[in-house]
Amino acid sequence: MTSRRSSAATLLAATLALPAWAGRPLAVEDAGVNDTGHGHLESWYARSNGGAREFNLAPAYAPIDGLELAATLTRETREHLTSGALQAKWQLSPSRDDGCNAALVVGATRARGVSGTGHFLIGVLSCHAFGPGSAHLNLGTSKDPGADSGGTWGLAYELPVGGVTPHLEWFGRRGERPTLQLGARGDVADGVQLDGSLGRGHGETLLTLGFKLQF
Repeated sequence: MTSRRSSAATLLAATLALPAWAGRPLAVEDAGVNDTGHGHLESWYARSNGGAREFNLAPAYAPIDGLELAATLTRETREHLTSGALQAKWQLSPSRDDGCNAALVVGATRARGVSGTGHFLIGVLSCHAFGPGSAHLNLGTSKDPGADSGGTWGLAYELPVGGVTPHLEWFGRRGERPTLQLGARGDVADGVQLDGSLGRGHGETLLTLGFKLQF
């Protein structure tokens, strides 16, 4: 593998260290789902200081109460690497403004040029009992094609400040260096969100910029 392809693979690994795709710009999943009959479309650009660049597109929709279905397509443009995922998130308990609720995420991943399908299972706990902020915990397991299963984990805390919600998160896979990331999001119009994050993982600095459309 060339150094440029290594950088592209590193960016994919770092930005997808948690195989469940959370609400932008968080990488750590939260236990909330869209209201029944509603959804959203997220798109974001990611870049590492190693030169790798990728574009992501992720629609999600809630067909019934407590269930959200989502897909993600990722294209690394420098080395033309493509990967995708499908996932379902079940809300195990109702959301509470003054307590905690849980969810379960299951899904599968596939990368072009790689034989086999990966899969993941993640338990999610979100708590809104820490003043104005929210905390999220992820614990799970994932398996890449041709590799053994490994544990995944993530911690995040977000705190609304005026019209902007910044967050701090720490996440990774067992046996690998974790990623520490800062980010923020804010609404710029009805149903339109702009967001970004800056993190450090796998020995590289990672920048993402994106938006979210709700429908």
